[in-house]
Amino acid sequence: MNSVSIKARQRFLLIIVAIIVITVTSGFSIVWLQQQISRTAQNSKAQEANLAEMTRKLGYLDQQIATLHQPVMLQGQLTGILRASVDEQIVWVNERSVASGRAYAEAKPYQVSTDLALLGLSRAR
Repeated sequence: MNSVSIKARQRFLLIIVAIIVITVTSGFSIVWLQQQISRTAQNSKAQEANLAEMTRKLGYLDQQIATLHQPVMLQGQLTGILRASVDEQIVWVNERSVASGRAYAEAKPYQVSTDLALLGLSRAR
């Protein structure tokens, strides 16, 4: 009977030690998981802040580009530079279609006016 109680005590102690080891390991695992969750949350928060900042900057740049590309703004920048086009500056293009459905442009040949050379001579005299 004494040998049975010694074996029972050993098994009981083994079970107690196993329970303690499992409890301690589980506790450390829970703490480690909480730290990982905390790190992930902090990284996510930092990335969201970075994304919000980039979105704000992109919105500002889009606003600036839209402002600068308004026709009124573009005309204001070129007020003294642009003039109306002259008929000789316009090149007319005739489009022709082929069976493949693509359109090709045939430009009329550019003809140089000989008056341009004479203009330079008449001013020099």
